[in-house]
Amino acid sequence: MLQIYLALLNGEEEKTKFTDLYVRYRGLMFHIAQKFFESEADQEQVVDETLHAVLKIVHGIDDPASAKTKNLMAVITRNKCIDLLRKRGGAETEELDKHADVLSEAPPAHRSLADAIAALPESSRDMIGLRYYYGYSTREVAKILGISHSTARKRLELAHKELKELLVDEE
Repeated sequence: MLQIYLALLNGEEEKTKFTDLYVRYRGLMFHIAQKFFESEADQEQVVDETLHAVLKIVHGIDDPASAKTKNLMAVITRNKCIDLLRKRGGAETEELDKHADVLSEAPPAHRSLADAIAALPESSRDMIGLRYYYGYSTREVAKILGISHSTARKRLELAHKELKELLVDEE
């Protein structure tokens, strides 16, 4: 299977980096997919869609072994799980939020910007993280998440609004 993905890449550096990502995070991707789906076929589909998304951004990943990259892989995988559930039409937003929290719980009190970001809903945290922590443009975020550019802009705008409300409420 890896050979198929590698055939889609140009250059040895990208192929080496993608191979490292594949080997390093394949288990993580399946672990996340298992939280959403019992079927191995569904889990395989999610991992495949995640890897296709990573193909588009592999050139921008600096260190495959970093915690930043691990979190990026988790965010992409979780979003691909949510996409598949939504395509099937059976998942409500509350149900998705219950299954989707791959990262830690948000703290009840906001003492810093980081705490306020952690208190955001998972989808808003993803948008803020992809845009500002990982440094992707809104267009790149749209590609990663498989959404339109205008949807990505709206989600980022909503995340900003939610963050501002959390920080203003703190004062």
